[in-house]
Amino acid sequence: MRVLLIGGTGSFSSRVTEKALQRGHEVLVYARGLRPLAAGINARLFRAERRALREHAAELARFAPDVVVDSICFNAADAEDLVALFPNVRRLVLISTVDVYGEDIGAAPVTEERTPQPVTPYASGKAAAERVILAGPGARATVIRPSHILGRGFLTTSLWGRTPYLVSRLQQGKAIPAIDGGRNVLTPVYAVDAAEWVVRSFDSTAADGQIFNAVGGETITQKRYYECIAQVLGVPLTLYPVPSQLFKRYFDAPSQFNWHRPYSCAKASARLGHAPLGTPEVMLDETVQHMLSQGLVRDCMEQPFDDRLIGLLQRHAEELGALLEARALEAKLPEAKLPEAKLPEAKLPEAKLPEAKSPEAKSPEAKSPEANSLPSRSPQSRIPESRPPESRALPARGKS
Repeated sequence: MRVLLIGGTGSFSSRVTEKALQRGHEVLVYARGLRPLAAGINARLFRAERRALREHAAELARFAPDVVVDSICFNAADAEDLVALFPNVRRLVLISTVDVYGEDIGAAPVTEERTPQPVTPYASGKAAAERVILAGPGARATVIRPSHILGRGFLTTSLWGRTPYLVSRLQQGKAIPAIDGGRNVLTPVYAVDAAEWVVRSFDSTAADGQIFNAVGGETITQKRYYECIAQVLGVPLTLYPVPSQLFKRYFDAPSQFNWHRPYSCAKASARLGHAPLGTPEVMLDETVQHMLSQGLVRDCMEQPFDDRLIGLLQRHAEELGALLEARALEAKLPEAKLPEAKLPEAKLPEAKLPEAKSPEAKSPEAKSPEANSLPSRSPQSRIPESRPPESRALPARGKS
């Protein structure tokens, strides 16, 4: 088949170009030409801007593509160009994104049944393009939604998104700031696997009018993501947690890699007959090795903000640790002394008896042996204080 790849020189689209050529398809790449075709790719290159697609309608019509794949369609207007220019193609494939589902989607793997809830301009534009494509060619349209793509040509991600500085920080033994300590989950995808699903959709009726999540087969934590990179570099990993709620307060559109982003590839695997091959270790090893070999790693000293952030997080951790340690000791001390503390508390009523004696108890009469041997007379000794004068006179006459 004749395949037109719009934007076929990018990190991901070049993998689609490779796969299509390997299957024996005739490929025409429509791109600006800022990046050359990858070594070994024997495809024609048509240099032009994406926005000028309609201006080159005649040249593209002469190529008469059977399949059109667009990886740089970002809004409804771009999608309308495709529908208008290629009304009779056998397959029109839109490379979209899992970002259309939203940012923090929970910890359960999301399937294609979930209603899109885009929150960023990029995701909203992709969602609008999907609607146009699916409504236009109908069954001849297919939408592919890749997740966080890894492999040759891609950068690793950090708190701030894709970055050339993360690898350098690890190489220099610096700590990494991570949302909630890297507890969030994500489902990265190997570029080779995502490209395989795209090419398999070309002549598969199972792809008619369908949407597919092009994601990896394993959902991992951000912490493990960093651990895999550290393992490639052979260095230890130290993470400091950045509270997600605090981070969200100051960033309206945070990195899509900082929140829970798990997805399911069950539909693509079943309908297109390909199970993902890339493990987190494999895809991150290829990513990091390519960054190192191609000079894509930048010295993290160029971006000192993370050092300031880590310094603050370290001080906060130390102060919080001291506070919690003091509270823990405080909680343990009463428990350790509890049996001893109960004994004197039980004798408290007896200890109060001497305090209850009146001054008259110190008189010679109170100290006599007779008074000591007859405790019942002690209350009588208090009678003169409590009875009226008439009652005090009666006992005196009885004794005479």
